[in-house]
Amino acid sequence: MKYKKLLFPIGAGDDIEPRIYGALKVAQWFKAHMEILTCQLDPSVVYNMKMTLRGGVLFEEFLKSAKSELAVEHEENEKLFNKICADLGIKVSDEIIEDVCTANFTIHSGKRSAIVEQESKFCDLVVAAVPLDGKITGTFESAVLKSGKNAIVIPRKLREFKADNILVSWTGTTQSSRALTGAIDLLKSAKKVQCITSKASLGDNAELNLKKLEEYFKIHGISASFEIIATTMIPGEALLKAANDRNADLIVASRYGENGLMEMVLGGTSRFFLEHTNIPVYL
Repeated sequence: MKYKKLLFPIGAGDDIEPRIYGALKVAQWFKAHMEILTCQLDPSVVYNMKMTLRGGVLFEEFLKSAKSELAVEHEENEKLFNKICADLGIKVSDEIIEDVCTANFTIHSGKRSAIVEQESKFCDLVVAAVPLDGKITGTFESAVLKSGKNAIVIPRKLREFKADNILVSWTGTTQSSRALTGAIDLLKSAKKVQCITSKASLGDNAELNLKKLEEYFKIHGISASFEIIATTMIPGEALLKAANDRNADLIVASRYGENGLMEMVLGGTSRFFLEHTNIPVYL
């Protein structure tokens, strides 16, 4: 699939510049349009203080000040967005131009996680930064698990993006199969594809699974290497080590929606991976 519209929601945290920069580098690689989405809650909803502040004037002054601060913050973020686009040679536009990287900055009012879940349904691919400390947030969950779209999860600091050397993490699950199918075009255009699995995921069927995977790749003209690796007691540690040892540019892995948690690879929920990865992940 040719991705034409990408969506990047700005989540929590002060490190806005590197996250916008990383997201735009992804869009630039795909030659696609990127919508940078930011959200704000109405202060009158967040700070319902009429019950504690006696006197409407005091409350109204508080709301006026809060709204002013929000406006300034969004204005500064948009200026930052425009500067990054200028530095990268990306055209700021609401219109999508074929095979040209463009981007726009949008502001929505309401609860961020709800808006992200809704708006992400109208794009081809979601880009999301790993959450602070690897802890799954409502915004991250909405973007990656509830959008119904494939996603690329990027480190909070990403200076370059490419997909020349791709590592496929195969667990044999339904989600792993979906991730693989969604990434076929990326795998076909990659210079190098490496596949890993573990007996912790597939047991005695690991070798048979990799053989079938090799046959499937041949149908699509994909040449790849295949390996069964050992896991550790820390979920996600084996994946991260394998990716770094193999100098991977991008990881293809599964995601798992039960209880709002992600199954990155080889044995379960992986806060460790999200907290420590320096490599983007296609989910």
